[in-house]
Amino acid sequence: MSNINNYGVDINNKTLAELSFSAVKELSDEVAATCSGGSVSLFRDGNFKGGGIRFSNSDANLSNNNFNDATSSIVITGNQKWRFYKNANFKGPSVTLGRGRYPRVSGGLNDSITSLKRIS
Repeated sequence: MSNINNYGVDINNKTLAELSFSAVKELSDEVAATCSGGSVSLFRDGNFKGGGIRFSNSDANLSNNNFNDATSSIVITGNQKWRFYKNANFKGPSVTLGRGRYPRVSGGLNDSITSLKRIS
């Protein structure tokens, strides 16, 4: 094992279980998503009800997740914006939203979102 006393740490003759990593902490999914740039949660009904699904990356076709044309409310965490499209593969009419809670989907896309893209 190494001795890195220049940094005030001596790990000689220590097992991994004996070392303390106070800077390492278990994060909730929501906190982890926020740290990595955020996430979007889609809900089947207005006011964040009716079951939901969370994404941290774009999805070209929500049919693959059994969530096509089903979104009525949205929660976005982090500082990224998201664009929601009526059609698969990021086509058709779209709405762009930033961080926030949207109890009702607007822009004519209520129960019509088929793809979503994480944008800057």
